[in-house]
Amino acid sequence: MSDKKDKSIFDRLPRPKRSWLASFTLRLGKRKTDSSTPQGSVSATEDQDEFQNLILVPYKLLGDRINKLLPRFGELEKQLLRANMKVAFPAYVAFTIFFSIVGGAVVFISTFLISFLVGATVVISLLLSLVLGVSCFLVVLALLYLYPSMQADSRRRLLDEELPYVASHMAVLSRSGLPPERILRSLSNVEAAGIRSIAAEEATNIDRDVHFMGLDIFSAVEQRMRTSPSRKFVDFLDGFVSVARTGGDLTSYFLTAARGYMDQARIAARQLVETLGGLAEAYVSMMVVFPLLMVVMLSIMNMIGGGIGGFSTLFLMQMITYLAIPMLAFIMLLMLDSVMPPR
Repeated sequence: MSDKKDKSIFDRLPRPKRSWLASFTLRLGKRKTDSSTPQGSVSATEDQDEFQNLILVPYKLLGDRINKLLPRFGELEKQLLRANMKVAFPAYVAFTIFFSIVGGAVVFISTFLISFLVGATVVISLLLSLVLGVSCFLVVLALLYLYPSMQADSRRRLLDEELPYVASHMAVLSRSGLPPERILRSLSNVEAAGIRSIAAEEATNIDRDVHFMGLDIFSAVEQRMRTSPSRKFVDFLDGFVSVARTGGDLTSYFLTAARGYMDQARIAARQLVETLGGLAEAYVSMMVVFPLLMVVMLSIMNMIGGGIGGFSTLFLMQMITYLAIPMLAFIMLLMLDSVMPPR
């Protein structure tokens, strides 16, 4: 019966075949199927498989030649682990180098052709193409290099937000008498439909190390602590391992940790309200008062005659309207994104 079930599961998998990790995860039932995914969305497993297939193409093209560049990307390997990206370090480096070169080459060729067709000389076309091509190469390289760290930071913020509820959930399971291994396995199933849970992903990785890597529960937790993006989660797991190994009361530890994280969340919420109040005042000053004052002042100066710094008042009003206000709005959006919680 189980053989038929496994066969039906693998028959539904798209081609190319999924990685061994996704296959094992599907066998355990840790991933949701497409039927439980909300309409209009794609399952996380399929997105990850497509991303892996895309990354493997440059690695197959470059081969072992990429190994000479690996020491220069040492920090990138740690960020890949913290971001929980199921991609081999050499493959991601090859992906970064390959697409940076492709992006620079495309911009170089297209810029040269366009500038040459509009009547520029060959020398000017080459210089402009070289500058834009190198700039595109560096921008793509920087973005792909920073992408894992941005993913790790996003996972850290989400994990810190989940910690109070994770500790409460584990306290309930511990009070019911479940051992540490069963508690972590249950935690890997708390992910709700359509809502990503970083704690569930971390628990799934720990459960994978226990069942497929042959580690005991405490060694698996300690190994995951070395690659976790959240310092709070690392401290929480460290206390969990210490109390469990010494035979302490796990329920009391989880309840105490949950109260502490709830208090921190309440303090953070009050600080967020104060910060948003300051940003609201800054928004009114920068986006309402400042443009109105400048437009009124420049309109009066235009009626009197004259300019500022050799620029006409009409030109300055156009710069404020079409350049300054959008830039200030973009800055405000960045500030809001940096202070707002991820969910």
